[in-house]
Amino acid sequence: MGSTDLTVHDAVYGTFCLPPYVRAAVETGEFIRLKQLKQLGVSNAVFKTALHTRFDHSLGACYLAGRLLDTLDKTLEVPISEDERKCVMLAAALHDVGHGPFSHLWEKFVETYGARWRHERSSVELARSILDRMESVSEKQTNLICALIRGDASDLLKTGRQFLAHIVSSDVDVDRCDYLQRDAHHVPDIIKPSRPFRELFDRVRVVTTVHGKGLLAYHWEDYPLVQEMACARQTFHRRCYQQPTVLGAELMMLDVMYEAERAGFRFTRDEQSEQLSKIHGKPDLFKFLNDNITEEVAASNLPQLEKAKQLIERLRNEDLYREITSFPVDMTHEVAVFNDQQGAPVVVQARRYIKSTDQWFRSFNVTFYKAGAQGIEIVSLEEAKHLHRRAVPCEAAEEINEYIIYCTSADPEVERTARQHFCTLSNGKASSS
Repeated sequence: MGSTDLTVHDAVYGTFCLPPYVRAAVETGEFIRLKQLKQLGVSNAVFKTALHTRFDHSLGACYLAGRLLDTLDKTLEVPISEDERKCVMLAAALHDVGHGPFSHLWEKFVETYGARWRHERSSVELARSILDRMESVSEKQTNLICALIRGDASDLLKTGRQFLAHIVSSDVDVDRCDYLQRDAHHVPDIIKPSRPFRELFDRVRVVTTVHGKGLLAYHWEDYPLVQEMACARQTFHRRCYQQPTVLGAELMMLDVMYEAERAGFRFTRDEQSEQLSKIHGKPDLFKFLNDNITEEVAASNLPQLEKAKQLIERLRNEDLYREITSFPVDMTHEVAVFNDQQGAPVVVQARRYIKSTDQWFRSFNVTFYKAGAQGIEIVSLEEAKHLHRRAVPCEAAEEINEYIIYCTSADPEVERTARQHFCTLSNGKASSS
């Protein structure tokens, strides 16, 4: 593994260098796997340029963590130690190492089979495996890095150093800052921030509460940029992450995995083998799993995979499930009845729930500061809003809660029948409401 700095040529930040201990983590098989995990899952079925990866994002988050720490060091009475810097930067680099194929879609797939699995769990397992092999990282450092990834590092930090727990995991953190900037770069025209979100870290500092707790705080004049982040997240959910055609592509990819599971497909590496729905329980096998799983399913000679292979081919040809209509209420029963009548699952439903911009922003736990007569003063979110007074240049939107019906069949006649049936139901519900 490398003992020199890692030079990164990044599409968002240009060229930057990361320290040797980050290079050592990046050169492991577990981390290199992230090159085969697209950041936005199957969104590229609709947005052709959405091909950036978890690898790119993880390096970007690590870079931002270093930049934030450099800014804090300018005003801290007790500077950031090399030990603290190492732990925070490795946590930023490894925070997504446990993602499954197609981003958060894999969590939905696993949950169908009764497991409450989240990628953070596998991130900690794989991060620990990486760190245990790094001679420059102690057991104590490993425990803190894993806690920073999980978001529960407060118990391991002294009161005055609690701010370290919020750099990688909080409402305004290097993870969110990077993925919003990166997604905006690769999927243009979704958002247009007034300034790069990373500029939030140019004036960040640590403030101390009356109880001696050290908190990350942003300059009150940067309040508009924090609100823009909330707006940007909501806008990306509406226009990209949960755009109706993207949700249809997700349902299609889920059906590929369900068909593979029903056919008894097993993922195999290094003489280990497991069902797709259970691989997350075997870290030594999970570390090989990536978006190329569809290629393995397509190439398999296992009987009963014909439907899965047909769906993969349709995805390749952009012949996606087509949206029929949407409802304000759950239509699970009506979908089941119609499919029974048709003798096949020709329609499927996706729920699309997105908080309003106001709901998202109100839930933000973020601290601001201003210069006062007695020095630096802590400012709440509401106080920062009052101080600023100017309108924030971002798009506000209401809550979305709808159930979208899709036709799974490529047969135009089946689609016509389904559309007629559910549009009639939709009109009936609209007239009765």
